Amino acid sequence: MCSNIDIDNQYQLYGEAVYMISDKYKTFIALEQNKTFTETAEKLYCSQPTVTQHIKQLEIELNCQLINRRKNQVELTEQGKIVLHYAKQVKRLESKMQSDLNESLQEQNTTLYISQYIANYFFCELFDVENMMCKHCPYEINSHCYDDLKQCLLEKKTKFTIMPIYDDHTVLNNFDIDILFEEEFVLVMPQNHPLASRQIIYARDLRNLPILLPQSFYLNQHIKQAIDQKNVTVYYMQMTNFELIVKAIQHQFGVSFLPSKLLEKGLEGLTVKKVKGLTIKRKIGIVYNREQPLSIAEKSFCNHLGKNLKLKSS
Repeated sequence: MCSNIDIDNQYQLYGEAVYMISDKYKTFIALEQNKTFTETAEKLYCSQPTVTQHIKQLEIELNCQLINRRKNQVELTEQGKIVLHYAKQVKRLESKMQSDLNESLQEQNTTLYISQYIANYFFCELFDVENMMCKHCPYEINSHCYDDLKQCLLEKKTKFTIMPIYDDHTVLNNFDIDILFEEEFVLVMPQNHPLASRQIIYARDLRNLPILLPQSFYLNQHIKQAIDQKNVTVYYMQMTNFELIVKAIQHQFGVSFLPSKLLEKGLEGLTVKKVKGLTIKRKIGIVYNREQPLSIAEKSFCNHLGKNLKLKSS
């Protein structure tokens, strides 16, 4: 005989509901609705032997007969009616669970902290409107400089940020990092600069030139360190951001090493060169706070970011 299981209370738990409503139970519910194996197979887009197999497996698992065959139709036994009653309850619970989860995901805000550079030059890659997560999750977007982002992580104001990765021991030792891509910095100068016509430029050719640097301390040091390793004497001039540096170059203030992303659309009146033997690169990544687990929505968004930025920046 089929034991009478107390499902009413036990299967309020969503996890157990998911476990119970297997394909075999779905087949059983469909068979009761359609009355024949042939029509059930058609409705479920499967073969008739599959329907037969599901019912037999269910009867073996429950140790009872669930149906009687009457001419061209099936009829539930008393035990079959009991199983059907609870199977339908579990199916409703599963549907309710999925509905509640979807609603929770859509209502859950993800506050995004990103570097100003990433916000300005990788916005399309970050917010792909074709992506479901971007369509349905309302985001609060905050762009900050590197130091502010680091402080937000330290103060636990955010669970993760998208930012440049430097040789900063505070970040490297205290947070988890997923590198998204690496970008190269190239030498940018006015078109009428003496070096603009050179086929090959060496580090020594930079001697006594004014090099324009961004105000960011870590990027500033990152570029200086690469140049200083070549034992070349240059003059540094610090400016607020890349946009100001570009204008300064256009007005003959000097030259600069800028991310290649800035140059995709071209810069009027400027020439781009590589310096032989002098390579300046930096990594961009997602920095995670180890002590603050991500929500489902945040994990999905970070996974999307990782795939999208790695793909479009490769």
